[in-house]
Amino acid sequence: MRYHLRERAWSLTEAFLVRDDNGHTVYEIHGKFFHIGDNLVLKDKHTHKELVHIKQHLISIHPSYDLYRDGKHWGNVHEQFHFFGGERFKIKGQDGMVFHIEGDIWNWNFSILDDQGNLMGQVGRQFALFHDSYGVEVAQGVDAPFIIALAVVIEMVKEHHKDRRD
Repeated sequence: MRYHLRERAWSLTEAFLVRDDNGHTVYEIHGKFFHIGDNLVLKDKHTHKELVHIKQHLISIHPSYDLYRDGKHWGNVHEQFHFFGGERFKIKGQDGMVFHIEGDIWNWNFSILDDQGNLMGQVGRQFALFHDSYGVEVAQGVDAPFIIALAVVIEMVKEHHKDRRD
């Protein structure tokens, strides 16, 4: 299934929408007020059920985010320090599962793989329906909110790097 998100659409004051290939809103992402650091909630558009809660670690050398599902810690995404190649992000699920990002995150062209090398999802502008957006292609049988949350976290990390340069 393919989903579409507007780049840099999130903020602490507004919701932004995640749409399917037909342009229908499937999920909403809201910022939580009165919180220091990034704190977002991904909800089902129709049931309004919270599916994923994304919280930034404030005391960290490199950007780090925790993902929660049903109020329980579900996983962690953090940028790794590296000199020459190697993985830029480490994504570790609560159950010990490790996920990998391969490709060019800066130009919205990367894949998300599980520890066995199975494709979980792809993120890229080539999938986008709208200007200033990117698409998230989720493999069949894979938890779409999880893959969408990973794409949003990577976007937030990119924004933090951009803010440091400005």
